[in-house]
Amino acid sequence: MTREAMIEALLERWMARGAEKYQAILGNDSTAGARLKAHLQSTQREESDVGRTVSAMLATLVSSGYASSEMQNWYRVRMDGLEANDRESRQRRLAYLAAEGAFLLRNLVGLRIDDDKWASIFRDIDKMVG
Repeated sequence: MTREAMIEALLERWMARGAEKYQAILGNDSTAGARLKAHLQSTQREESDVGRTVSAMLATLVSSGYASSEMQNWYRVRMDGLEANDRESRQRRLAYLAAEGAFLLRNLVGLRIDDDKWASIFRDIDKMVG
């Protein structure tokens, strides 16, 4: 098994666990707004050590030139409905990207964001979409 295949398998396990948490938060509401709110909550709740590990694995894949089709599909599913055809959908897209940016800054870059500030960031993002 190649290093990339091993990392991909680990990412798939993380994505499966994340999908379960996301679905538990989402419930039966499949609107774009509900999916965004579920994503924001699951991202905020992600343990920082897990986030750092996942970010490091993803960075390893990207730096080796390997494109994770599973990760790309994960993002396609999560970003479904964020086309930005109107003001509300543009706000949802910006909120999604802000959450992902915060996640990567904290976990990939290593920016120290304590739990209170982390919660505050996500409250602000949540206010963007009402």
